[in-house]
Amino acid sequence: MANAELISELVRAHYLGDQRRFGNLLNQVIASESRAGHVRLAQRLRELRIEAEAAQESPARPTQLARAPRDLAHVLSVAYSDVKLSDLVLSPENRRALRRFVTEQRAAETLANHGLRPRRRLLLHGPPGCGKTMAAHALAGELRLPIIRVRLEVVFSRYLGETAATLTDIFAEASRVRGVYLFDEFDALGRTRLDDNDIGEVKRVVTTFLQLLDADDTDSVLVAATNVGATIDRALFRRFDDVLELPGPTPEQAAELLGRLLRQWGTRPDQQTLEATAGLSFADIREAVDDAHKETVLDGRDKPRPGEVREMLLARGARLS
Repeated sequence: MANAELISELVRAHYLGDQRRFGNLLNQVIASESRAGHVRLAQRLRELRIEAEAAQESPARPTQLARAPRDLAHVLSVAYSDVKLSDLVLSPENRRALRRFVTEQRAAETLANHGLRPRRRLLLHGPPGCGKTMAAHALAGELRLPIIRVRLEVVFSRYLGETAATLTDIFAEASRVRGVYLFDEFDALGRTRLDDNDIGEVKRVVTTFLQLLDADDTDSVLVAATNVGATIDRALFRRFDDVLELPGPTPEQAAELLGRLLRQWGTRPDQQTLEATAGLSFADIREAVDDAHKETVLDGRDKPRPGEVREMLLARGARLS
């Protein structure tokens, strides 16, 4: 098969609507398949290209469809990420686990030659603002795949009779378009089986999700993120290759992140500024530095005033207390 990077760029061009680049990449895929001896696939791709070009040149005509595809625009949000693992502040254990995840994904074809499959299901849990979403974006950035957020809160806010069908469509999309599928706020799913007061329809939806997860054999990466890992049904835990806890930052990690963020101004945090990060999440620290940056820009200064970042950190901490 054509290499993963080429296919990833083909998908990117499709989602960005860049038809010229899409056509060039498709020609490269056809050439790659021909060189690999996949004559039938290369010929089929040529036929599809000719059909598409002919359809663009001829007047559009209404076509009767047997069933209109379900619209997932309200459930899936697609983006591309330039975040790398090196951008994350992680414990040594979590960094090793995520690097291994990326390494196996990159070596998927080699593993397949030995009858093995790479890790591709990851459950991240921990308090808000501690890097779960950013970790998913880092996987997408490292693998050069689209990051596709599955908005479970929207799925469950819809009429429940359609929820199981929507989940089925999401897994079908993961089979059609390879990407990093982020099931955010996963506790919307994971906690329902534990709630004896919940209605039977919701429990059936969760059962459907478990069945879809068991049957899933796509090449997409599935990442679930939740703030309440302790209350997630253990049956869900077992469906994932890795379960990583991303806790709040240690003082050393807060200092590392703050040092990185202040590097843009050629400064280092003093002890008082470091102490002001106590009790804040990674996201809180980033947002406090962003607030100081905004003040700097609006005032026409080159860098924050002495103590300005500390003030922003303390203000954010006071707001959260």
